[in-house]
Amino acid sequence: MVASAEARCIYIVLSRTNTGIGRLVRLFLRGSRYNHVSAALDGRLFPLYSFSRARKDSPFSGRFVQEYPSRYLATGGNVDIKVFRVPLAAQEYSDALARLDYCRAHREEMLYNLFDAILLPFHRRYPLADAYTCLAFCTCLLGMEDISSIRMLEERLAPHLIYEGDLRSIIPYDKTTAAEAEERAYFERRGRMAAVRDFFALCRGLWARRAGL
Repeated sequence: MVASAEARCIYIVLSRTNTGIGRLVRLFLRGSRYNHVSAALDGRLFPLYSFSRARKDSPFSGRFVQEYPSRYLATGGNVDIKVFRVPLAAQEYSDALARLDYCRAHREEMLYNLFDAILLPFHRRYPLADAYTCLAFCTCLLGMEDISSIRMLEERLAPHLIYEGDLRSIIPYDKTTAAEAEERAYFERRGRMAAVRDFFALCRGLWARRAGL
């Protein structure tokens, strides 16, 4: 079945996360008040797709992830967001779904591109195979790989803005509802040594990609 023009949309969500890494990103990327980018296939924003940490207590456990509201709204938390509904041509939408399907099928091999993230404040990029930042992933879905900052993405998508405010106002979160299995893993605490191991594993994986291994 061919998707109608009305249905051929990707929802892009910019969020101002309340993590230490999020605050650090905003410190260096002063052009926008947001530090994280996610994508969804419909207006429920459930789930969201991005490249981010897989565990809350391990900032460098980065990979392709599915995010759910519980990640941000647990323990009474909240985040400010901007939501854009981006219409795509038939081929553009097909390409976006193919890229997303590829990431889902190869999720165990996907890495967060820490090298690219480090260079973002200098408006430079460091592309690697099957490794993305949240920004690089979402701009890849949209076919907008020329965008090099969240601020540029925000400006490019401005005509498609449909919501600006806090997440809880559009997705009420019932804390008694069991989180998705992946989100339960996100909240598990494994300790600092596990976080250190995640960091070195990520760096080894990225160096291997850089060497073409």
